[in-house]
Amino acid sequence: MGKQLLWLGQVVAFWVLVFSYSTVSGQESMAAVISGTVTSTSGERLPGVTLIVSGLNWGTVTDAQGAFEFKDVPGGTYGLQASSMGYETIRKSLEVSERIVKLDLVLRETSYTMDDVVVKGKSATRLVTEQAYQVSSVSAKDLFNSTADAKAVMNRISGVRIREEGGLGSNMDFTLNGFSGEQVKFFMDGIPMDNFGASLGLSDLPVNMIERVDVYKGVVPVWLGTDALGGAVNIVTSRKSNYLDASYSYGSFNTQRASVNGAHTNSETGFTVRGHAFYNYSDNNYEVLAEIVENNTVVDTTEVERFHDRYRSGTVKIESGFVNKGWADIFLLGLLTTFSDKEVQHGATMSTVYGGIVQNSRSLIPTLRFNKKNWLEGGLDVSLYSALNFGESQVVDTLSGVRYNWLGERSVSRTNDGQVSDDGEFLKTNSTLDEDEFTSQLNAGYAISPQSSMAVNYAVNYFRRQAFDIENPDNIDNKYPKSLLKQVVGVAYKLDLGSRLSTTLFGKFFALHASTSKEFDFALETQRVEAVESNKQEFGYGLATTYDLLSDLQVKASYERTNRMPMPLELFGDGLFVGANPDLGPERSHNVNVGLGYRLDRYPKHQLEVGSSFVYRKAYDLIYTVVTVSSPVTHYDNLSSTRVYGLEGHFKYQWNNQFHVGGNVTYQDIRDQAERIYNSSYTGTGWQKNYHYGFRLPNKPFFFWNANAGMNLKAPVMPGATLNVNYFLNYVEKYFLTWAELGSSNDKYVIPRQISHDLELGYSWQNARYNLSVACNNLLDARLYDKYYLQKPGRSFSIKLRYAI
Repeated sequence: MGKQLLWLGQVVAFWVLVFSYSTVSGQESMAAVISGTVTSTSGERLPGVTLIVSGLNWGTVTDAQGAFEFKDVPGGTYGLQASSMGYETIRKSLEVSERIVKLDLVLRETSYTMDDVVVKGKSATRLVTEQAYQVSSVSAKDLFNSTADAKAVMNRISGVRIREEGGLGSNMDFTLNGFSGEQVKFFMDGIPMDNFGASLGLSDLPVNMIERVDVYKGVVPVWLGTDALGGAVNIVTSRKSNYLDASYSYGSFNTQRASVNGAHTNSETGFTVRGHAFYNYSDNNYEVLAEIVENNTVVDTTEVERFHDRYRSGTVKIESGFVNKGWADIFLLGLLTTFSDKEVQHGATMSTVYGGIVQNSRSLIPTLRFNKKNWLEGGLDVSLYSALNFGESQVVDTLSGVRYNWLGERSVSRTNDGQVSDDGEFLKTNSTLDEDEFTSQLNAGYAISPQSSMAVNYAVNYFRRQAFDIENPDNIDNKYPKSLLKQVVGVAYKLDLGSRLSTTLFGKFFALHASTSKEFDFALETQRVEAVESNKQEFGYGLATTYDLLSDLQVKASYERTNRMPMPLELFGDGLFVGANPDLGPERSHNVNVGLGYRLDRYPKHQLEVGSSFVYRKAYDLIYTVVTVSSPVTHYDNLSSTRVYGLEGHFKYQWNNQFHVGGNVTYQDIRDQAERIYNSSYTGTGWQKNYHYGFRLPNKPFFFWNANAGMNLKAPVMPGATLNVNYFLNYVEKYFLTWAELGSSNDKYVIPRQISHDLELGYSWQNARYNLSVACNNLLDARLYDKYYLQKPGRSFSIKLRYAI
């Protein structure tokens, strides 16, 4: 069935392209198409450049790649104006006598300011946020000199909360408006990060490789080709044609981070080479408040230093090919290789401590990217991405008869008859998981008219795991390979009614085929493990609309009935602290977003942005993490019905590019709405009362906010020097670790209220070619907790050196 669906999807995608080509070829040419790109004198493509064709009063802005297009232009002679803040406006005469007109415009930077005339241009982040979808976009430009990573950038966005299990390299949980984990999908330049491997997480990505981060809340555009339930995050990397950016930082707990990012493009031939390389290391030996256990008895609670939590990872990503050719706007072949090596200090909770367990992983990923706008000269846009991941991960737990406490002291573990135990610290394993994964996305878009367009997406993901355990070679479960085939087909229609109203309608089809193993008749004579298969198909649909009430005031509304299929980790586990659940089913949700945004930028020195949104989610069979305080193991299960209400707001004020202040606040109420649940157990199977009904879901923050302020001043000593000062304040209200109705009032597990302060200072000279910054995180050394009541690092310092051209 899975192979048939894969074949069917490929056939559908092929005929979509053939039909589009036939439609284009059959049309009579009655008007011209003007297209091209706008770059700076250094070759950098410029997004948000305003272009106006005089005589027609037509206008547009360049996209994120600096491209623009006018369609159905009558023959004649016109004037073309291109303008953008910070660049000289250019004007030229344009004669339209052919069906296709290609233009390449170059804008020169300007150092003067205009007091009486305001030239309005839109940045890439503004263009994203003005879409019909509820989306927040944050530029990373102001953070290039910061020691922050991609995780820190996103944690400052309204509705977003990233919870970690510890320091650098620790597992984390991304929460967006109440949805978390795999319910929120991650992309890099529109490419799924699912197959990038465990070595490439949010805390590994240096901020210097990022141009901006787009966070789609709730409804996700069809072109991303995903089955996200609660939203998506698209990390957009630098689009510069020629640049070099290198940095190194050192901080507390022997934390070291280095990155080199760059690109070189031949403007005549279009040949380009782009690359990113970065390395992360930390001992993570910060202090935590822990219970000291001897002979299964707590004898003390004291501050101790983590002693088995080292983390290191590295990534090299290289792409080479051609850009701005007649046959392709982008054609790149790439190779991505990553590795990670992590010592494991504890499991899902801090109740058990380890001193010998390690996890490591490595991946080799060849990639292909192709993009062509106005293909076959008929308004057809096509993009394709494909990647094949050859991954391997290992879990090693081979210390026999040894136990550790939080002081790092070893003790001997014995069996009931006094013999030294042959068990490992947790699982007694030396297992290798060979994981191969293929991912491909095909997008096709066609402009039916200047006011309407249609888009089709086909995405396929195939995952296969084969496990082998040296310590337990006869493990019956490892005899059954695990595989998962997921396909998503999406169709969208966009209609613009005038210049103020834009609406997108879309539909999606989801298909999943999984092969795994399952244990039957536990503790009975017939207990056995057998191969099982499952097939799931679901449909989704929705709309997103936006209306400009005023030129500075925009209202948005969106609705989606969507689905999310289980991921390999949720179905198959990770071979250590995440158990398998072959019975896990897909999630379904009704998502509603309503938002209002106001921007004031008509005055040259003052910019104000204020916005708020309301979120409603009704989810069925929600996949959630089951955690027990006394156990290091978690697993995933379905929660039959949940409801989410959420409110969020943000504001930002900037004066003369010298001072800024901003903040955001989020409230989310996530409650179990199932009055009765189906219980399948050995003591009784059937429907029973749900004692969690009406209670807020545990281990999820419900109220949090953050604020920031900063200054950018001219500095003495060096020519072209600037001084930057940035302050960040984070607040999280206390919340329950387990269900609120369990336990008496004095023994409930509560993650306490948390307030933290971060401070950064930066000094740049020679127009930001040389940069030095220092930072202090958790300035007041507050005791901070997060996922499963795990303690995070205290006060830490770091210094960063950066060179950029």
